[in-house]
Amino acid sequence: MKMEPTLAMSTGQVTAPQEQAFVNWLKSNGATVNQCVGLTHFEGMGRGAVALQDIQPDTLLFSLPRSILLTTSTSSLSSRVPLTTLTGWTPLILSLMYEYLRTLKWKPYFDLLPASFDSLMFWSEPELDQLKGSSVLDKVGKKEAELAYTGELLPFVGNHSSVLGNKEDYTLDLFHRCGSWILSRSFHVESANPDEDKPKGKRDEDSDSDDEEEEEREDVADVAMVPMADLLNARFGSDNARLFYEPSTLNMMSTASIPAGAQIFNTYADPPNSDLLRRYGHVDEENGADLVEIGLELVVGLVGGPEGSSLSEVEQSTRVEWLLELGVDDTFVLDKTHELPEELVSTIRTLLLDKAGFEKAQRKEMPPKPRLDSVSAKWAIAILDKRMEEYETSIEEDETLLSQTDLDPRRRMAIIVRHGEKRLLREARREVVGAFPSGAEEQEDGKKSKADKKRKSAADKGFSEGTKSKKAKQ
Repeated sequence: MKMEPTLAMSTGQVTAPQEQAFVNWLKSNGATVNQCVGLTHFEGMGRGAVALQDIQPDTLLFSLPRSILLTTSTSSLSSRVPLTTLTGWTPLILSLMYEYLRTLKWKPYFDLLPASFDSLMFWSEPELDQLKGSSVLDKVGKKEAELAYTGELLPFVGNHSSVLGNKEDYTLDLFHRCGSWILSRSFHVESANPDEDKPKGKRDEDSDSDDEEEEEREDVADVAMVPMADLLNARFGSDNARLFYEPSTLNMMSTASIPAGAQIFNTYADPPNSDLLRRYGHVDEENGADLVEIGLELVVGLVGGPEGSSLSEVEQSTRVEWLLELGVDDTFVLDKTHELPEELVSTIRTLLLDKAGFEKAQRKEMPPKPRLDSVSAKWAIAILDKRMEEYETSIEEDETLLSQTDLDPRRRMAIIVRHGEKRLLREARREVVGAFPSGAEEQEDGKKSKADKKRKSAADKGFSEGTKSKKAKQ
């Protein structure tokens, strides 16, 4: 079947002629685009691909030659300066900056990429404050990125000005823009091996559940900007297309029937709203992939602290190091199942062991089984309550705010993120309370006892100060 590119009218950030220039550029570089595929603007998601007519499963939507990918090796810069001396994502960011500033090869592609972003890297401090309590704030990485810019990229550009040109052209704004293009649009490109079966193309965010350290360790040489493929958006449970690798091409195939006028969604990992906001600057009103993280430090401080097993700092460190050596993660994740992670339960029970019990577990090289009982359930409830307290608003307050129609868009997205996380904590608590009501009662009694102590302390302080005042007047 002969495929000719046809475009839907765009209401996006650039004009239709620029879209047509992009498709012409694809075609001149050996790509083919099915006439059933167009580009248009989708509210809240930016530019995306649309079905211009009904599409059947297993239809080839477009085919891209590997030569059109933008990587550290396909950039003309790779043969002119020692990119391998740079670390992390800096080589790829610099390659994009150079191609953007100094060459015309990818200009039609760059013209179609966004110039402004709502991803967290571009939020102000007051805007980020709306996300207090969410662990996504620890993953923005703005300070680290700017340190790489000032400490590594700029000196490198200065040392190779004969190739790279004026250092002042390599601005921090362009650095963040190129970094955000990579974060939100790059793919891991598998090697061209004709003996391999057709594997699923993996966008860079396929490791969304991994932590930031794993992202930093990724081999940047395997990361590519893939024109056209990176225009397809993602939404939880909505994928209807998938990228496949061939020895010389990358092929986007439909995986389901797509009615005319519907958006074409690529198959990515289903990221939670926190990662959608961090990477892409948008959220889903309802996201079945939402999750909330509980740090090991919170668990140890609560269960192993004075109100728990009263472990010394040395004992706490010993048990934590032992658990980490056994492969227990330092972050526990709650998801839509509302079940407590087994590692969290094992950690609670490890911290509650007496000295002899812990030494026995060490000899067996095995932590306690992840089985809740009334005691560990009480501490699980306390952990969930403590984690909930890290947010500055309640679920009910968030719901009241979300009912307003005049909210600032960024504030609304932040509320949706934190509201989704808090709902997971609430539902997980309900599950534990339903299975161990006595644990909930003990936790409530503990709260009342602490409240009573606070009131008594305040009353005693007031009495003492009142007595001192009377004595002073005598």
